[in-house]
Amino acid sequence: MRLLLVLGALTLVTACGGSDRRLERLTAGLSKDSAMALMGVERPERLEQYLVAGRYIEILFYNRPGADSGSVRDRELSPLVVVDGALLGWGWGVLDSVATAARIVVEKK
Repeated sequence: MRLLLVLGALTLVTACGGSDRRLERLTAGLSKDSAMALMGVERPERLEQYLVAGRYIEILFYNRPGADSGSVRDRELSPLVVVDGALLGWGWGVLDSVATAARIVVEKK
């Protein structure tokens, strides 16, 4: 139940992080495919998938423009959080909230 409340609240809030201007084009509720197309990269740097309380949670990690993919820490990536096929939000604030509610372990700040 707590997860559903957090996920519901986060649909109203999104967080932009750093200087990744692609994130400015995103809107909560977009389909996963549409969000990926707006990011302009065929696939994310990394994809994590979880099934929690009947919800399918996907975290798509994208390199920020100009970043070297071989030496980037997680916190330097731009995460998108997709729940049941729809973009819930993006940025580390959203991911940290969802991870806490769903008990998903992510890299510390």
